[in-house]
Amino acid sequence: MNKAQATSILDADKRAKGIVDHEFTQDVIDICEPQIQATIQRVIKGETTFEAEEALLLAEWKALHTGH
Repeated sequence: MNKAQATSILDADKRAKGIVDHEFTQDVIDICEPQIQATIQRVIKGETTFEAEEALLLAEWKALHTGH
């Protein structure tokens, strides 16, 4: 990933924080933020992709909602 792509991802994260601030309590944000930042860094380093991370999150969500 080049510097411009990494900057674009970090800028998108900053913009998303404005939405998150209105939708979630600060304690939820504080709990989730380290994991979100770790995911962003893995994507920037090329260790994973947003698509792969999204698939993992969707699988976790499905497991929570189906009891599996």
